[in-house]
Parts: sequence; C-alpha cells; structure tokens
Amino acid sequence: MTTVTISLPNQIAKRVDAETKGQGFASRSEFIRTLLRKYFVKEVRKELIFQEFKPQPLSQIRDTFEKTGKYNKKFIDSVIRGLSESSVYANKTTK
Repeated sequence: MTTVTISLPNQIAKRVDAETKGQGFASRSEFIRTLLRKYFVKEVRKELIFQEFKPQPLSQIRDTFEKTGKYNKKFIDSVIRGLSESSVYANKTTK
C-alpha cells in the first residue's frame, strides 16, 4: 500500500474527523479510502449505466445512426425494423 499525505484546512479536517467517528470508520484513512472508492466506482458507472430509453420517432433514430457514419444501411434498417416490431413502437404512428 502506498502512503499519500494531504493537507486540509482545519475546518475540513474537523469535518472529516466527525464523519469518521460518526460513520464508524477506524481512521481518517479508512474514511478517505471509502470516499475514493465511491468516487471511482461512480465514474466507471457513468460509462456503464444504460440511460432510460425514451421513444423518439423512428425517422429521427435512423437519422442519428446515419449521421455517425459508423453503421451501414443494412444494420440501420435492422435496428429500425426491430424497434418498429417492439412493444414500444408497435401500432404507433412514430414511424
């Protein structure tokens, strides 16, 4: 394990000590390590968490795929076809 030394203003150090004690951590180090773990997990999760799907007109979805230039027509057509058959879009006029 590597040791890292940080300097904190007195008021922040007092708050760290209060939280350390109040949350039941054995030391300031444990408290800070926990904060850092949560920070890094949160950063990783931002990239991994799926965003809630909000239906958009299929023509808009098609345009978005086409504008990226990353996907061929066959792929885009298959995505649009699959969406149009899904319960979200079936029998809707958003096509």
